[in-house]
Amino acid sequence: MNFIKQIKNYFNFLKVQKKNKKKTIFFYSENANYRNYLIEILSKLDPSKFKIIYFTSDENDKPQLDDIDTFFIGKGLIRIIFFTFLKCDLMIMTVTDLDNFEIKKSSNCKNYLYVFHSLMSVFKGYNKNAFDNYDIIFTNGEYQKKELQIMENFYNLKKKMICNIGYTYVEYLQKIINKDKSDNKILFAPSWVNQKNDLIEKYGKKIISELLKINDVILRPHPQSLFKSKKEINSILEEFKLNPKLIFNNKIDKIEALDMSSILVTDNGGMAMEYYILYKRPIICINYIDKIHNKDFKILGLETLEDKFKKEFTKIINIENIELIKEISEQYVQKFKFDQKKLDTFLKTNGVIFNKASDNASKKISEILVG
Repeated sequence: MNFIKQIKNYFNFLKVQKKNKKKTIFFYSENANYRNYLIEILSKLDPSKFKIIYFTSDENDKPQLDDIDTFFIGKGLIRIIFFTFLKCDLMIMTVTDLDNFEIKKSSNCKNYLYVFHSLMSVFKGYNKNAFDNYDIIFTNGEYQKKELQIMENFYNLKKKMICNIGYTYVEYLQKIINKDKSDNKILFAPSWVNQKNDLIEKYGKKIISELLKINDVILRPHPQSLFKSKKEINSILEEFKLNPKLIFNNKIDKIEALDMSSILVTDNGGMAMEYYILYKRPIICINYIDKIHNKDFKILGLETLEDKFKKEFTKIINIENIELIKEISEQYVQKFKFDQKKLDTFLKTNGVIFNKASDNASKKISEILVG
């Protein structure tokens, strides 16, 4: 049934496109979670000036915005056909590695624009060629712009239009978070690594066992882990199925789990920064496997934003000491004080932008298309 629906949607889209006389802005989202990184930009663009169409591979991903058509294209053949014969003025996505894997560029799309779905630096936690085939990149701040320019020069890459826009996802989160909902639960949100035996696979059960000695635990895997580590996650759920203190959160587009938590336990990735900035709560980072998706990152001689943040704002525990996490975390939480001045200095020093990010984005898009 889904395939038939995808075909119908594709032909309905072709009819809409045939009638259109305006400049076209297309958005593509892999699922409802990634929509949240685009929605603030979507809502600021003017449908009277541009034809705006939203495409998704998630049947339940339905942004409710006036005068913006939504088409479900799935993840298989129809998506391949769609991207192969795509014709538009601007395609906006959060998908890395454009043209490197299944999603290919079309010669009839004038510009591909990338929007970040994380505050992470660009040169370590992403594949080496993750952004090479985009024409325009909206960065979260000066740190990402500099990193991209260094990589362009070092690897002799095609120069892209790189615009310091800001992190629009924080705007979205600020509208929906409920910090008064905290229920003293522990949020265990490990990142994912593209190799076997990452933190949730190797030590998930052990860490959860130790955390349950402290309080209720919410397990919130990374969206990629729900597929990559499905077997291990199911094994964890089976292990603790009779323990009501473990709560499984697999609806990654919802943030109630963050609201209910009083502390975050994680390892790598950008979530720790978002959590500290928005919730102002303590974070424990477990040292195990570093998130390295670009094996050549050391050649550049740079330190990532996430590594700097981890050192300055979190309590770090080595995996060998995981049995001490109860004692360490209780001492840490007791002494914890959120330091707004220190955070502001950190963000300013690295050029991270939050203010009016979606306004910056919509203005820049209009400039690109209209001049």
